[in-house]
Amino acid sequence: MSQHASVTIPRWIDVEGIKNFRDIGGWPVKDGSGYIRERVVFRCGHLADITQNGINILTRLNVIAAYDFRSDPEVERQGEGPDIPGLVKHRSPIFSKEDYSPAALATRWQGYFEGEKGFAKVYAIILEKGGQVFRNVFMQLLTLHSHESTKSMIVHCTAGKDRTGCIIMLLFGLCGVDEEIIAREYALSNLGYWEEEAQLEKRAADLGVTIENMRMVMSAP
Repeated sequence: MSQHASVTIPRWIDVEGIKNFRDIGGWPVKDGSGYIRERVVFRCGHLADITQNGINILTRLNVIAAYDFRSDPEVERQGEGPDIPGLVKHRSPIFSKEDYSPAALATRWQGYFEGEKGFAKVYAIILEKGGQVFRNVFMQLLTLHSHESTKSMIVHCTAGKDRTGCIIMLLFGLCGVDEEIIAREYALSNLGYWEEEAQLEKRAADLGVTIENMRMVMSAP
């Protein structure tokens, strides 16, 4: 399959002020009948720090919607980011404010510290809590992004890795993409998202965990 792994398109797009921004299109479906349409769905980290140059890129990509899976506490801490002409922001939190209490957050993050099996447990929670939100995204795709449309959309959370990764997994699965490719696309976040060492150290200290624990949380194993 290696020589047919994907259609050759620029997958990574440099949108100034946004981490982990990439096109999910170009990957083949497993029966060989086609591939995921490119330049329709982009995934990324939060948009709070986007610059005017970044906004100009989104305008050229004809992005008309951004589904933001961050919780209210995350938005309060990171910000919404500037208004972007022609783009509607859909606040779509998967976790409630209560889910971001210190106790709830510690329990959920403990799953990440357990490695791959722990990640799977956390992702099962995301899938359970995100049902209505994910349905809204699929309805947007069905109604506004037909084969004739040239419009595109963004799905994102804070890093564009976990909550965003779950909906991309669902979308690819529904489209018939092979599990190996779903895993490969997910792992690209190891290249696209990072935090400065000082930020990791501060967050580790705030949570009372090790820096290695924080690196595990930031990874896409």
